[in-house]
Amino acid sequence: MRGALILVAVASALIGLIHLFVLSALAQAPAAPGAGHGFLIDKHVAAGVSCAQCHTQNTATPPTMATCLSCHGGTYEKLATLTAKDEPNPHASHRGSVDCAECHHVHKVSVTLCNQCHTYDMTTP
Repeated sequence: MRGALILVAVASALIGLIHLFVLSALAQAPAAPGAGHGFLIDKHVAAGVSCAQCHTQNTATPPTMATCLSCHGGTYEKLATLTAKDEPNPHASHRGSVDCAECHHVHKVSVTLCNQCHTYDMTTP
């Protein structure tokens, strides 16, 4: 009987550790610049873009949409023409001009905001 209780306690502790490991992995700590995580930060570093070029206020503040558009299209409407071949065009949304940071996460995995309601087969860089 005592052996069975120890086995249950050990199994419970292992399940707790696995649960903790999975939750910490899902938390996605921000990527260090150029660390090779595959996030957009790696592309920006490879292109020679410094942190200060995007984080114009401070590094804890996400870049503004105007900052993103200064390199990516100039205006939201022009950006929509650059992605016109995509179906659907994520930058010609019925929601209007969606802030870049809603989908594009430079230091962690990006999301496809459209898929909160729709089921499009598209990947957001």
